[in-house]
Amino acid sequence: MKQNWYLLIIFGMFLVQATQAEKTQVTTAERFKAHMDFLASDLLRGRDTGSVGHEVAAQYIASEFAKMGIIPAGEHGSYQQRVEFKTALLNADSPSFTYEASGKAFKFEFLDEFVVGADINREQTTLSGELVFAGFGIEAPFLHYSDLQEIDLKGKIAVILSGRPNHFPSEEGAHYSRNRYQALINQGAIGVISVKTPVTEKIRAFSRAREGLGRPRIRWMDQHGIAQNSYPEILGSASISIEAGKKLFKKAGMDLEAVFEQIERGEQPKGQNMNISAHISYRSEHNSLSSPNVVGILEGSDDKLKHEYVLLSAHTDHIGVSTHIELGDKINNGAMDNAAGVSTLLEMAQQITQSGQRPKRSILFVMVTAEEKGLLGSDYFANNPTVPLESIVANVNLDMPVLTNAFDQLIGFGAQHSSLWGVIESAAEKNGMHLIPDPVPEQGIFVRSDQYSFIKKGIPAVFLVTADKANQVFEPHEISSQEFMVNHYHKPSDQLDLPINYQVAAKFVEINAAIATQIANDENRPEWNKDSFFSTITER
Repeated sequence: MKQNWYLLIIFGMFLVQATQAEKTQVTTAERFKAHMDFLASDLLRGRDTGSVGHEVAAQYIASEFAKMGIIPAGEHGSYQQRVEFKTALLNADSPSFTYEASGKAFKFEFLDEFVVGADINREQTTLSGELVFAGFGIEAPFLHYSDLQEIDLKGKIAVILSGRPNHFPSEEGAHYSRNRYQALINQGAIGVISVKTPVTEKIRAFSRAREGLGRPRIRWMDQHGIAQNSYPEILGSASISIEAGKKLFKKAGMDLEAVFEQIERGEQPKGQNMNISAHISYRSEHNSLSSPNVVGILEGSDDKLKHEYVLLSAHTDHIGVSTHIELGDKINNGAMDNAAGVSTLLEMAQQITQSGQRPKRSILFVMVTAEEKGLLGSDYFANNPTVPLESIVANVNLDMPVLTNAFDQLIGFGAQHSSLWGVIESAAEKNGMHLIPDPVPEQGIFVRSDQYSFIKKGIPAVFLVTADKANQVFEPHEISSQEFMVNHYHKPSDQLDLPINYQVAAKFVEINAAIATQIANDENRPEWNKDSFFSTITER
């Protein structure tokens, strides 16, 4: 009964808003704000994957598509593509990590020295084996680099450093580091222990791992109920802090600090047996949930090119309600992340559908779920597309534009890898914006949002985000992108009382709409640059 009242209130709010919008002619900035007011409201409870709030957000988006004349392109004639997920929740009282060196037993303390994630493949995880240091655990043939060639990992637990070598290009390095589990499996490893480094500790402190304790691990299931991308060959894994790593390495007669110094000098750490055995165990509770992607098509005007698609994407989910916060606001509204991206895409659709001239190619609008769980909704769509995969010519993804100041710069993550660079640069300049290189290459952002799911299928993609003005002096009411990331990212304070600049948001919409339209009207399909790494990794 409580849930029914909750739904009635939400839909009542939605209907009032929709009716008011129809009675007046409003600007892009005003419509953008209306979308934000609904999608980032407390009533949607942070739009967690599988939650009622996320279901309502998906229905809101579908209703907006319908009003614009965008054709349903989900399943069974609807806008929805339903994704079935398997979940695993860690029993926080169960983790244990012991190791033996020189005939003596030692123990690490959960949360203080080590953390584990829930096991999607088994409810009782028990991992025992000998430890082998395997550097970063990376096989990168494109970069002529291997951590695994000269060590024997068969039946062993790989001890690896988090992150990647400092000299790796950011996007390529991030790709290889994201796929290291498969490389370790190929060498016969049965478990993984990841050690924090000073670089990765600075990006995300080990202490923040406890924030995810109450959140389940999720993977999408195929038609046979098998969890995808779950690496069942790995029987268990753990991450340890720098201090715990120093203890472990010392017991092996190794100096972890010296390894860090070696990496700083640009030298490759050498793998070796550690003469230590370890035992890790923990329990997980399995369940299932369902959550939709929302998919629509604006059919192109050209008889030939309308069978090709420009895919525009944004993720609809956020991280829900925090369980690790005891007092105060616990709702992670996700205003910038990613109500702002969804609102941008909705207003792009508004501009394109109301322009009076349809693009030559069709526009495929894909609002995906479960990005925060590991790019799962987009990965599902990339593997189960509702249009032929080979007909998708490009992807423009929208995720967390920080709209809290009067920015005049944009970052086109990945644009330098394909012919999309010229399109983006032209659209930015026409709207008084400057396109700048990646300012945080160490974070590998190009493979950390939904465009990566399509990149892996060989589709040229770009991820356009806002950037503060060079040498910008911020007004007292403004917030820089850096301040947002430090103080508000994935926190309840990412909400509607941030100083959101809706006028500059409207300009961001216009730029992205121009990019999508130009790609759709160009006679030639976008192409990866011949010397780009991403032209080599297609999974088609």
